[in-house]
Amino acid sequence: MNSSFRPLIAVAALALLAGCATTEQATTEEQQTTQDAAAQPGITAQPGQEAYSYGYGQAPGGVDAYDANGSAAGGRPGQAVAGGGSMVPADRIVYFSFDSAEVLPESRTIIEANARKLTGNQRTITQLEGHTDERGSREYNIALGERRANAVRQAMIAMGVAPQQIRIVSYGEERPAATGPDEQSYALNRRVEILY
Repeated sequence: MNSSFRPLIAVAALALLAGCATTEQATTEEQQTTQDAAAQPGITAQPGQEAYSYGYGQAPGGVDAYDANGSAAGGRPGQAVAGGGSMVPADRIVYFSFDSAEVLPESRTIIEANARKLTGNQRTITQLEGHTDERGSREYNIALGERRANAVRQAMIAMGVAPQQIRIVSYGEERPAATGPDEQSYALNRRVEILY
């Protein structure tokens, strides 16, 4: 009976060793990818962190990197860094109240204008990036940023934009438009950026 188990034990040991070798190789490849991303100008990546997170594996044209700090130069109202130094114009940023994903009445005109652009060109795809201020846990802020982006998405769909034209991503508190522990900075960070 013992002799019948020996081949099974040997096969299991080989499978275990093969699995360990594959894990080590994958870990080395992940570290190299992170190092390559960190070596590119304008990209900050920590070990184990992806440099980008775009829906469906594609970034909209002209959006390649945020600045080295992940924030806008000076944190000016209505502008956030994208595209390696270019600014997202104020007419493509929707702001939100604290801890809310409800679209404010004053933001409806911004959403309507962008929805008209999208319905006028069915081949254009936009990415809605949800952001939050730094208050709250990382997990909560990622979820809140996603709810905000989805609120803008639903408003655009109601205005006639095809759902397949819209991608959603949430950065939570990770890419602030303004730094500082004051309400003005927090208000600038509670936003959805509409990127083409």
